[in-house]
Amino acid sequence: MNPVRPLKLIAIWSLIPSYSLAGGLIGYGLDRWLHTFPFMLSAGIIVAFALAIRDMLKLRDEVFGEKKKRGDDLDARND
Repeated sequence: MNPVRPLKLIAIWSLIPSYSLAGGLIGYGLDRWLHTFPFMLSAGIIVAFALAIRDMLKLRDEVFGEKKKRGDDLDARND
């Protein structure tokens, strides 16, 4: 096993707490400004969590697997 692989896994999984914290802080700031507590805080955390999952999947494909390009399937069928 590649010794760098566990570090890449940690980097990928660290996206969830970092994005959630950032979304929570932005939501909390908007709540304090707009006086809507806890609605913006909740929305910020939910959006941040969804973005973290999206970026985790994107990084997983880049780091651990080769993603097929759109034209690869068409070329295989034409042969």
